[in-house]
Amino acid sequence: MKYLNKTVFSLAVAGMSLLSGNVSAQFLGGHRLKSDEDGPKGQFMMYGSLDYSKVTTPTNSSSTVSSAPLGVGYFINNNDLIGVNYAYTQNSVNHSVVYKQNEAGIWYSPSLMLGKYFVLIGQVDAHYVWGQQQATTADAMQNFNGFRLRAYPLIGILLGGGWALKFKFAELSMLQTKTKEEGWTKSYVAGLSGSTFGVGISKNFDFRKKSAKDDN
Repeated sequence: MKYLNKTVFSLAVAGMSLLSGNVSAQFLGGHRLKSDEDGPKGQFMMYGSLDYSKVTTPTNSSSTVSSAPLGVGYFINNNDLIGVNYAYTQNSVNHSVVYKQNEAGIWYSPSLMLGKYFVLIGQVDAHYVWGQQQATTADAMQNFNGFRLRAYPLIGILLGGGWALKFKFAELSMLQTKTKEEGWTKSYVAGLSGSTFGVGISKNFDFRKKSAKDDN
């Protein structure tokens, strides 16, 4: 019950954050596309990014490979998407893997147009998490699993042809994992910082058959 209450509270906070973003965007002149306007309803969207970093010193080296969630979504109308996504992170020290994490789940994303080429986007993720980490008492790896709830805003720049750049600039998230030896570990992220900033790219695809009228 304790974990259920925390989960419900986190989802409520995430929902209020997205609602606040929508209201703020409306004050900035943002608007949602009407159902009869030309828009992406019925299209699919793919998005994500891959990152690699390495730090080398005279005595050791460390590297990180990660994918910000790689996802596919479906526009249920001109403004809202639902979909699934997957993310992976791996940390190595002196060429030995000390941590690797997978997460996969579902997401929901509403949006508001800010003029013709900019869009304010909110996204909520609910993920199952699993992986391995180096045990504190031995060199062996130990398994862990858990869940992550996350909400964050993005600014999108429409590039044409279905392409868009997405800039994430804040985050509210909760990650809870457990191992057989150590039990539950909890971590939280909230606010605006360098660690919550990210850049990705997306592409819309329309697999619907065009009628002869549409081709003219």
